[in-house]
Amino acid sequence: MFRFRKSKSKGYTLIYVLIINSLCLSIVFGCYKMEFLKRENSIKMKKNVLKVDKLQKYREYLLTELDENIYGNVNNITEEEIKNYLSSADDFSLIYDQCCIKYVKDKNYFLVQYYINNKFYKEEFYQYKVNDSSIIYGCIDYSYTKGVLK
Repeated sequence: MFRFRKSKSKGYTLIYVLIINSLCLSIVFGCYKMEFLKRENSIKMKKNVLKVDKLQKYREYLLTELDENIYGNVNNITEEEIKNYLSSADDFSLIYDQCCIKYVKDKNYFLVQYYINNKFYKEEFYQYKVNDSSIIYGCIDYSYTKGVLK
């Protein structure tokens, strides 16, 4: 009895199915796009975190080399002993990959000059203090023009 019943709207069923399928597909593609954007953002964050700053790398190498030089050549780590050691050297300077650190006798400071891609980039003045036989460096001044800090 119900089998032979005629439907008045045969074409509307197909339209409803197409609308529901397009709605489901748009939801799926939206979720896929959001996951792709999250993945892309994670990759960018990882690259940003792992990026090495050239200036910081040069500063770290120069100050580490300076520490090794002072600890290797000075027996008693005090400000006077370090000043005597650095003053006794004729022209105390350390070089790493075109960047250099020099001791300025008049002011008892270190002058660090940075060269990036064979061009002058920056110079900084550092003072040192001894605290419990460990040397602490502090940046006093910096300039992006060569020769201004002297």
